[in-house]
Amino acid sequence: MSSLSAPRNSVALPLRNVRGPRRVLRVIVLGVLGFCGALVVGFGLALATGHQAFTIVSGSMEPAIGTGDVVVVDKIAPLDARVGDVISFRDPENASRILTHRVTKMRATGDSVRFVTRGDANTGVETWGIPVSGTIGRVDYRIPKIGYVANRIGSRFGRFGFVVIPAVLLALTELWRIWRPASVEGGHEARS
Repeated sequence: MSSLSAPRNSVALPLRNVRGPRRVLRVIVLGVLGFCGALVVGFGLALATGHQAFTIVSGSMEPAIGTGDVVVVDKIAPLDARVGDVISFRDPENASRILTHRVTKMRATGDSVRFVTRGDANTGVETWGIPVSGTIGRVDYRIPKIGYVANRIGSRFGRFGFVVIPAVLLALTELWRIWRPASVEGGHEARS
């Protein structure tokens, strides 16, 4: 009589490799957290040193400054500006808007400074004045295309997502680490 018997040395193969997706998720989470941290630190340092940051919403300064770029400006006295500087100032036609354009001419007369400014891509100019004791912003540097993200983060939904999405991704990563399927090696369950 012949009988069927189980092989003496049985080896079970893992059903799948779960480390690959976990590593990808971890890289994504760390990338998002790193990017958000860099934004917070970058803008925080700019604001702590008295700078201001503005998102460019038009193409009037292209190609030097594009739509969606963020410019970081330092507050200066009007007499510290020079022809060729890119400055941020209140729109002479609508005081609720801030324009960022290049100085083409300037002249100090008495207690005021008269400016002629123009966007690099514009054909028209702005002629306006400011008291000598006033302040304007001179562009120190720009951060390309980050304004789209910064504007979204600044919205109510963006602030919510800025906190909740990384927290949910981190929680999912940890839950996966705890509850992922165990691999089987040599008949014993092993967790890695």
